[in-house]
Amino acid sequence: MCTTPRLAIIGAGPAGLSTARVFLANASHFKIQLFEKDYSPGGLWHYPEHDKRHRVMYDQLETNISKHLMKFSGFPFPQQVPHFPWREDVYGYLSSYYKRFIKDQKNVALHLNTSVISLSKNRDLWKVITRNNVTGKEQSQEFDHVVVANGHYDKSYIPDTPGLQDWLDHGAAIHSRNFVNCGIGKGKNIVVIGNGSSGSDILNQVWTVANKVYLSASSVETHELATVVPRIKQVDWSQRSVQLVNGEKLENIDLLIYSTGYLFSYPFLDPKLRQDVLGTTNDSTERLYNLWQQIFYVKDPTLAFSLLPGLIIPFPLAELQAALMVKVFTNKLKVPSLPDDELYKEQLSQRPKYHQISDFKDIDYYRELQSLLNEAGGQNDPFKPVVWDDNYKTMRENGPQDKSNRQKQLVQHLKQLKSQDKDYRLLDRNS
Repeated sequence: MCTTPRLAIIGAGPAGLSTARVFLANASHFKIQLFEKDYSPGGLWHYPEHDKRHRVMYDQLETNISKHLMKFSGFPFPQQVPHFPWREDVYGYLSSYYKRFIKDQKNVALHLNTSVISLSKNRDLWKVITRNNVTGKEQSQEFDHVVVANGHYDKSYIPDTPGLQDWLDHGAAIHSRNFVNCGIGKGKNIVVIGNGSSGSDILNQVWTVANKVYLSASSVETHELATVVPRIKQVDWSQRSVQLVNGEKLENIDLLIYSTGYLFSYPFLDPKLRQDVLGTTNDSTERLYNLWQQIFYVKDPTLAFSLLPGLIIPFPLAELQAALMVKVFTNKLKVPSLPDDELYKEQLSQRPKYHQISDFKDIDYYRELQSLLNEAGGQNDPFKPVVWDDNYKTMRENGPQDKSNRQKQLVQHLKQLKSQDKDYRLLDRNS
């Protein structure tokens, strides 16, 4: 076995970059290789003007998390960035983060245009097969540890609805992943399905140019811009109609926009690993299994996953998780043999979904990880992640109200745009 530990990080978005930063600081003897399928680091935040197709972002986007809460440890956003950063601001921030902490550092190499096509365990080592997306050349390498940090916005989820395929075939139904700008909704009657952050944002944008907008969401009673309707039972393209579960029918519908989330997708996992971690032989699933703290594969803790939980503050969490990975990979923290499903059965039974940490319970999760880190000597590490003290807790708990106040500003802005027959655009940066 090689005396210098070799670490493969799959993905160079926020999760992969933060993992590299933390290992370079706290486990500087590791040899790190980052594999990124895109031609630039930044993950989903890389949204070049000339190459928008098949990317998750859209033209006009600001975050739903303030820059003060969103920032990495010890690395604030520039002062001129607005309270809710724009898409371009976040990409610039990640680029600066990469240049500051990773680029030109020894013991790390970034491989762009490189897709991981296979991950398997060969005796005591992980075998990673990659393919260069430009040349097509494949390469096989061995590693002691692997961090899967490829995000979970590749495989969109659309609920199985009778009649929907006809709409998809005619381009009259899309997932939010394929939304680019409000132009798709000009003059149309639209149903937006889902009221998460993307659904709310996209609804705002298309409302400025649409004829009428409906919102299909079970958790919303009223909406200032849209007519709220219950869940969809079936749709009929030939009649341009949408049948709702309460028996009502929406007529003359032109476009369905599904903001219904994503599946976890790991097509590169070997079949046995896929069955163990995904619970299926398919390459995508709604949840993962056999994990501890939603990070470590309990059957072989030399494999870890970054940023699986939802409804969290991703950038600081990625660094906190990476700090724990250092402890586990250097044998300073032992991973239990039992997964979360058995260790925290009662706690998880109260959650609708394993990965979704709602009602500010994410704060408890951050603090639990911090406690584990402290027990393993984290307070003596060169790099220290954000500590979720009372100040951070207050910022986190005030976040929804912060965004609600922003929505009130936006509604006035949207009404003005609509009255002037103008397409959606973000509020001025100083607003």
